[in-house]
Amino acid sequence: MRMKAIIVEDEPKVRKGLAELVNWEQYGLELAGTAANGLEGLELFLQCEPHLVVADIRMPVKDGLAMTEAILERKPDTRVLIISGYDEFQYAQRCVALGVTNYLLKPIGKKQFHAELAKVVQSWREDRLKGEQIHLLEEKLKNHLPVLYNTFLDDWLSGNASLSEEALQESFAFLGVTYDFDNSAALALFELDIGEGGNYSISDRKLLEFAMHNIVSELAEQVGIVYQRGDGQTVVIYQSVSSDLVDDVMLWADKARVKVSAILNVSVTVGIGPEAVHIRQLPRIFQEARRMLRMKLSFGTDLILHERMVQADSAEAAAVLYESEQTLLTHAVERNNIADIERSIKGLFDKWKSQMPLAYPDEVSFQFIGLFTGLTHRLGKTIRAFLNKENMKKWRDPELFRSMDEMQEWWLERFIDLSRAYEGYRSDRKTKIVQQAKEYIDRHIYDQVTREAAAEHVYVNGSYLSRLFRDVTGESFSDFVMRKKMERAIHLLQIERVMVYEVADRLGYKDPSYFARVFKKYTGKSPSEYQ
Repeated sequence: MRMKAIIVEDEPKVRKGLAELVNWEQYGLELAGTAANGLEGLELFLQCEPHLVVADIRMPVKDGLAMTEAILERKPDTRVLIISGYDEFQYAQRCVALGVTNYLLKPIGKKQFHAELAKVVQSWREDRLKGEQIHLLEEKLKNHLPVLYNTFLDDWLSGNASLSEEALQESFAFLGVTYDFDNSAALALFELDIGEGGNYSISDRKLLEFAMHNIVSELAEQVGIVYQRGDGQTVVIYQSVSSDLVDDVMLWADKARVKVSAILNVSVTVGIGPEAVHIRQLPRIFQEARRMLRMKLSFGTDLILHERMVQADSAEAAAVLYESEQTLLTHAVERNNIADIERSIKGLFDKWKSQMPLAYPDEVSFQFIGLFTGLTHRLGKTIRAFLNKENMKKWRDPELFRSMDEMQEWWLERFIDLSRAYEGYRSDRKTKIVQQAKEYIDRHIYDQVTREAAAEHVYVNGSYLSRLFRDVTGESFSDFVMRKKMERAIHLLQIERVMVYEVADRLGYKDPSYFARVFKKYTGKSPSEYQ
């Protein structure tokens, strides 16, 4: 884009000279026209909207200073270059006060005028570039403002950004948040009653959560601040002229809940902060509303939850996982018995559901954490070997479960995954035990090797070792020992040329004749035939 210029000069020769003195295109300029006085100059300016005005001061009808003042009132970023034959301080002072770009005295040489134009064009281009960059940043900010809005509010309410009231006022003004800092506010937290999995894909859930946010935003347009959290919940900071703000927000939230449910055909649960507070206390009330929302694990869904309704007392039940129940689940996992795992988990959750409302429903999840961790450590692994990033969030924060059914399904999947690892672990462990027993037999082949001695060496009982041997090798423990003794006997007879009676003695046979009979029965030949 070229910079447009006009010349305003009452002397025809000077006006023509200035117009012809410059190769305007060479400087990236377009001469849009000339005028003979300040009035014509102002009319030309309004018609052409130039970026640069080159003008004399003393002109008929309207002088250059009056014209300049009128131009800069309309378009303050216009460059004005005054060329005057009067070296008077009051003129220069007035030009400075108006914001004139420069003040040049006649007669002006071609070189000086060219240099001045070059400076003006360079300054204009730099300012234009800065303006474009600022505009681009403003557009980016405008596009990202909803994200900044949500992030700021959630960081503040979650306690991640501790701000003074003055800082909050500045931030609210920047983000365009309307809030009455002189009055209290209540808080409501909306959540769709849909968990992960089930009949909804991730994209379906995101779409429904976005729709809920839009509906609630429309309903809360006159009563508060609304934003959407990263987990899909919608937060409303509610203000009204009611004398009982908590009752008012509960009534409003219930109507909003019913409307969202009717439009989306999905139930909604709302957690309400316990009291109306000053803005500095809202982060605390937000955490209380989150706690109320977690109570739907006990009280069910499609409700308004406030501490008046869910106050826990000593009579309420607690989720307990007894030692016998832990043992049954542990054995099912170790045996990779999916049916028993399903029965154990279902039985536990059926028990806890029958005790509703639980005083602390989060403890249902906590009951399993210790057991699961112990079972993973037994495999020589950590919990991260079985939990991806998303699962780790629910491990750490059970409030992310939106129902007891979702929690039940999640823990069932975790224990089944863990049991599959135990299947390989058991196979490896059996093989290692049998291998250790074989090594023991090899080292003690010249002794009286017994099943009990070998079992004691590998820290199992004799019967279990016998079963492992047959499972892993396909032969019994005693058959394996016999085979190893006969193989050693053949080696001694053929390679080392040891006498028969001495071979029998080394291998623990006190009677050489008995050894010879056993040897022939096993090999089909007598010991002497191997010598």
